[in-house]
Amino acid sequence: MIGALARSTEQERGRLATWDQLIGELASWQSLGRVATFWWRDDDAVEATPELETMIEMSEMTKTSIGLAAIPGSLHPSLREYLARRRTAFVLQHGFMHRNHASASSKKSEFGPGRALAVMRSELAEGWRRISTFDRALPVFVPPWNRCDSEFLAILPEAGFKGFSTYCARKSAAPAPGIEQNNTHMDIVNWRARTFVGEQAALTLAVEHLAARREGRVDPDEATGLLTHHRVHDGACWAFVRRFLDETHRHPAAQWMSPRALFPA
Repeated sequence: MIGALARSTEQERGRLATWDQLIGELASWQSLGRVATFWWRDDDAVEATPELETMIEMSEMTKTSIGLAAIPGSLHPSLREYLARRRTAFVLQHGFMHRNHASASSKKSEFGPGRALAVMRSELAEGWRRISTFDRALPVFVPPWNRCDSEFLAILPEAGFKGFSTYCARKSAAPAPGIEQNNTHMDIVNWRARTFVGEQAALTLAVEHLAARREGRVDPDEATGLLTHHRVHDGACWAFVRRFLDETHRHPAAQWMSPRALFPA
């Protein structure tokens, strides 16, 4: 999906974005007296690993909070123990088992059409029961593969959820009563190769969303979301994340938001 997005953008703009273009876009925000907001979501957390530690240490060094989407049905005690000593990670609910229930001809989904609503409601509740035991847990639902059935979305409020997050520019800030939606917009992993998508491709995703916000083509109030998956990152992924954080943190027209601020529970 990311490769296709990058190619589409390249065809539209004629070239992929560079670091200079990112800084130039932020300068455009600054010239208008506006601040471009960002946030960080990382998916598929289940246990404490060296990769998770690398990410958390990076977040602490740069003072950047993370929305850590954890899989309730696969949690290992080490994750809770490790995060109890950290203050920059806010835990979100990432599905239940992260298991595909879609037919072979359909796109992958865990909470998609065709499943009994009562079963999905039960899994949602059990998942939150497990996630809510974490320090700094937020009642925010992140569906696996960034998709779910519209009927499922409607039961989030009754289950006590206050937030929802998928991928690409949101169509509505409130997709259901009492639900605040904040998505991510730059996935840095090439999922076919399971490697870094590439510096210019990742920057293109960021610059395009920022420009669309500034020009009013998408919701200008939705923070631009960095999406990572620490379990599959290679060295190039980590290097990009660190530089992206550094470049944006030092710019006066950029501000990183805490998940707690984006999803006030």
